[in-house]
Amino acid sequence: MKNLKIALAVLVGTLAAGCYNDFDTPAPRKIYSDTDMTALGLEQVSIKEVKDYFGNTSGTGDNDEWADTQTVKFGELTPEETKFVGMRGWPAAANYYIKGKVISSDRQGNIYKSLYIYDGTGAIELKLYNGLYLDYYLDLNTMESQWVYVRLNGLYLGNYRMMLSIGGAPSDSNNASGRHKFYANSNLDNPKIAKLSVFPGERVQLEESDILEVDASNYKTLLTSAELGRLVRFKDITVRYAGVPSYVGQPASEVSSPIVSGTPTGGTNDSKNPYPSWIVTDWVTPRFAPWYRWAYNIDNIRLYGSVLICYDMQAMGTALPGVYSIRTSGYSQFAMKPIPKDGSVGTVLGIYGIYGKKTEWAQYQISVSRLEDLDFKAEDLLTEAEADELARWAYTNGSAEYDPFNPPVKNDPMGGMEGGE
Repeated sequence: MKNLKIALAVLVGTLAAGCYNDFDTPAPRKIYSDTDMTALGLEQVSIKEVKDYFGNTSGTGDNDEWADTQTVKFGELTPEETKFVGMRGWPAAANYYIKGKVISSDRQGNIYKSLYIYDGTGAIELKLYNGLYLDYYLDLNTMESQWVYVRLNGLYLGNYRMMLSIGGAPSDSNNASGRHKFYANSNLDNPKIAKLSVFPGERVQLEESDILEVDASNYKTLLTSAELGRLVRFKDITVRYAGVPSYVGQPASEVSSPIVSGTPTGGTNDSKNPYPSWIVTDWVTPRFAPWYRWAYNIDNIRLYGSVLICYDMQAMGTALPGVYSIRTSGYSQFAMKPIPKDGSVGTVLGIYGIYGKKTEWAQYQISVSRLEDLDFKAEDLLTEAEADELARWAYTNGSAEYDPFNPPVKNDPMGGMEGGE
């Protein structure tokens, strides 16, 4: 069912009770508290409990048909929803809420229609609308955040490519390549609808424990699947070019091997991906080209960039420990800023995520809220001229299928976020 929005009318009607505002004559937005949740007859559960109810996401990231698209509805299923074999209800959750601190911001345009919250037990993405920084506060300079309350009734816990989120009803559509896709939940794009379920609380400080800090000595033990969605600080991590030149004139024999998408086992998903790169998304199979800026934004073509950072410089697959890609949107304010040179060491602060159908095929990705969270020495950054010269030279010498300054692609309004699928 094209653009399916299951039970949206039921969701609106159910959540309208207790609405604090008349949208025709809006009042100042209310700041909510635990007392308000109690008055609504709701019981708090932890984010960990919510994620545990979904269960293990390994091997559940196909999303190629409804049967493969796993969703939990908070509350009872409607008769129509019972027809979807990938959906199950959690009736008791109709009386639950979660509460967490804001740990992401879309102010600089890199995180799109998503708000991540953390409660000390776990973190999760809320799929909402654009301009969230205006409603939900985060200042990573002062470490001031804000509590957010989420009334779960009528919302959906969805799994897309093994990453859990909370949003609206499942939906389906065609992507940029014309391939039909299925989504376990959808964005609550209308702020009026979203604000019936997601409520701002008081300002609060982020504590040291709210940010998971890893380095070369502990990443293997600390970065488990339970930490997906968390704000993670990667200390003293190295930028690694793979499959593309590090400098103009570099002999082909000295260019490092490209990284395999997943684990280098010789399986069918062992596609070789060069880093840094931008990804063309108008074909079912991703097309890569060398790109030495954080993302691609030329002539209104906006595509994600991927920059590899590693603790394990010998690892040859994206699913292996110590290998992470910084994914930056072509719509971000810093899309065209040059990246660090190969081998540069710095600190990266961002949301820790996963993208893949199975654990052994996964890519571990980092989404940063601000350019300031990509902390590298100024002298380690490429200049504007160096970034362009490298991209042109790599193309001329056969490291790309086409000229990155004149790519044969249509503009993808989602910024290439699906990585070519």
